[in-house]
Amino acid sequence: MTLEYRSCQPSDVNEAIPLMYSAGPEAFRYVFSVDYSEQAIDFLRYAFVKGKGEFGYNDHIVALDNNTIVGLVGRRSSRQNLAYTVVAAKQIFGFYGLFKGLKVIFRGLRFEAIVTPPTKGRVCLHNLGVSPDSRGKGFGQRMIEHFIAYEKQVNTTHVCLDVAATNPRAKSLYQRLGFVVKEQKNGKLKNKYGRGVDHETMEIELS
Repeated sequence: MTLEYRSCQPSDVNEAIPLMYSAGPEAFRYVFSVDYSEQAIDFLRYAFVKGKGEFGYNDHIVALDNNTIVGLVGRRSSRQNLAYTVVAAKQIFGFYGLFKGLKVIFRGLRFEAIVTPPTKGRVCLHNLGVSPDSRGKGFGQRMIEHFIAYEKQVNTTHVCLDVAATNPRAKSLYQRLGFVVKEQKNGKLKNKYGRGVDHETMEIELS
């Protein structure tokens, strides 16, 4: 079974957002749910169709099986860190307003102490998700392999990602593909909608 890949489009929002959200629902709710639990999903939809930034469609690709979207993965370069910060602030204030937006930014900064932006020279693989009906078929592994193959073509030297301590299956997959743990961060963040748990930063060096 062969997967096909293409860049995300704004019209993919209904398929893409559940996949993105599945990459870390508790973390998304911790940061972005202020008034109700599913507010994080509503914000992700808002940010996705805007195009730019950590959750915008511009820096994501989808995997298709028989013309059906089955997976999503995002790409973030260390060179984008400043731009992503500016875009995130604009999107947060645009969605929540000033007072609630400040709350979200404060939570986001606390969570960013656990899951840090990529350091200089690194490309981060993030927001990886596979649809529930397509799990167990090796799609996640093939998506990561496709991601790494592309990075080799553009002469990226290091690819990094973060994995939650509550997701040992994902960590095992990353290790099989050659990623090694570089840093561990303790996470004890919690509110009534979500939490930020311990995370490990993993990295692979590309020859």
